[in-house]
Amino acid sequence: MDGTLLDSTKDLQPGTRRAFEAMRAAGTRIMLASGRPIPGLKGLASKLNLGQDLVLAGMNGSIVVDQATNREIARHPMPLNIARALIAVAKRHDVLVMIPHDDELLVEDPSDTHAQHEATSNKLSIRHVDDLTELDVKPTKVLLVGERDITDPLLDELNRTYGDQVELAYSSPLYLEATAAGIHKGSAITDYCEAEGIPLSRVMAFGDNGNDIGMLRTAGLGVAMGNGIPEAKAAADLVTTSHDDEGIARVLSRYFDVDTSDVPGLSEAPHPETNETDDAARPTNPTGRTLT
Repeated sequence: MDGTLLDSTKDLQPGTRRAFEAMRAAGTRIMLASGRPIPGLKGLASKLNLGQDLVLAGMNGSIVVDQATNREIARHPMPLNIARALIAVAKRHDVLVMIPHDDELLVEDPSDTHAQHEATSNKLSIRHVDDLTELDVKPTKVLLVGERDITDPLLDELNRTYGDQVELAYSSPLYLEATAAGIHKGSAITDYCEAEGIPLSRVMAFGDNGNDIGMLRTAGLGVAMGNGIPEAKAAADLVTTSHDDEGIARVLSRYFDVDTSDVPGLSEAPHPETNETDDAARPTNPTGRTLT
């Protein structure tokens, strides 16, 4: 979402909105995959007028919901003992820990500005917990907040100690996020496609950050944004322009029958960079495809 579908003003660029609406009208299933909890994703989709028939993959793929039917397709909580151990290590590194759980945000300090922002932006109520190392619910995500000079050493220790038991990825310079082992946005694509009988080869995914890498590798065509981190670009099949330069619209108008010719400046900009050589193999009918 941030840095991919949304530009720097937290809105859709005109061509991107045009392409988004054209793909929906053609019958393409669209998944919003995010580190946000489901209530936050629903709120953002409503605010941006994205429709009520989306597939929502929240908590970096830990929860997948079909919004059209309100059916929960997948939920992958972290084992409680692993979550508690991870939290204990994070606290030892003086890293802020927050646990989004259903419609609540579990924190030790409700007055913390990061906690208040996270709760407000994702439509969560704050619940005070004296000691998160005594957490009594299996979380679908553990959110670790801090500057990189303290979260990078934490990430190194967690990878050494629990690397085969958790999935760890940055979603922003301040947010290091932990989910159950093997659970990421790419696994959310797999969960949905297996449930609906859609081949992964028919999935196109867009991303820019560390928590998008699994998704870019899983999709039939992974597209990294021009503003993305080097690791995301390396994992992708194609690199488009930035989120502030209609990166998504440029790809969709190239691959599908999406007319963005009247969007100012869109037709003059450079094409996305790709290693593909067979133009004839590119899809021309988006119906039945899935975009994330």
